[in-house]
Parts: sequence; C-alpha cells; structure tokens
Amino acid sequence: EKMRQAKASSKGATNKAPKASKSLREIYTETCDNLKVRPNSVVESMLPAKPGHVLNTDTLDFSRNYVGDRGLLAVLEIVQRSPQITKLVLTENGLRNAAIKALVTVAVKHPGICSIDVSDNYISEGAGKALEVLLKENPRIVELGFSNTKIDVDCRLRLKDLVALNEANMRD
Repeated sequence: EKMRQAKASSKGATNKAPKASKSLREIYTETCDNLKVRPNSVVESMLPAKPGHVLNTDTLDFSRNYVGDRGLLAVLEIVQRSPQITKLVLTENGLRNAAIKALVTVAVKHPGICSIDVSDNYISEGAGKALEVLLKENPRIVELGFSNTKIDVDCRLRLKDLVALNEANMRD
C-alpha cells in the first residue's frame, strides 16, 4: 500500500490523486467539516498546508486552548498520520470522558506516543478506566498527567502504579 502511494505521489498530482495527496491541514479541516465542528485556528496553524509534508515536531501542545470532544476527533486524525508524535498535551481542552475514550483508541496503537497530559479537563471514572486500559495495552506510555480532574483517588493510584510499571519496564 505504501509503495503504491509513494509511486502515485512521485508521478505528480492528478485529479485522481489518492487521499495521501492531501495536506495534514486539509485532512484536519475536512474532518472538522464532516464532524460539523469549527476548525481550531491554533491547531490549523500548526499543520503543514502542503501535501506530503509531515509535522515538524514530536509534541502536540494544545494546552489552554478549547478543542472539545468533537474537535479532538479531528486532531486524532492527524495524530494517527503522525508516527513521530511522542507527546500530547491536552490540558484545559474542554474534554470529557468520551474524548478520552477516543484518545485511548488511537494512542493504544500509536507507535510513538509516550507522554499524554489530560489535566484540567472535566473527566471522571469513565476516562480513568479508559486510561488504565491504555497504560496496560501500550507500555510505551511512561508519562500521564491527569491532575485537577474528577478521577477518583483509587483510580489515580492505579494509574500512577501503571505508569511506574511502564517506566520500570522501559529501563529494563
């Protein structure tokens, strides 16, 4: 599949160009349109406008910038196409449990992410349980921020233990 896409892109763009010929910014804005959510200008400005260009960073930091649950779905489309991402900062993004569950679905399979911060979002037990699954299924996650959330004390302790286990296993 990748060879076919590489060959298609090396021949130059045509009207029948494969989806890979869209820029990350186009993918983001189209996904926002499909979700009926307004594109976030900060997110848009971070994304390359030229097809074939990748993000020139390993960190996506949207701290103190309202993304919201549906907006995060559009961001996750970019994360899935960016294997070099190692750190996601989603503090104070207006996220709820549903957004964290969607994040986990992507992050559990992502080859690069090792640090996620979801502090200062209105998330609780449902998000906590999803984050536990993430830490168990993706041992690369060695940093997880979740301060100032509604996740209960018992779940917080389990999350901290799982992060410590992942950290210890990375050192071995």
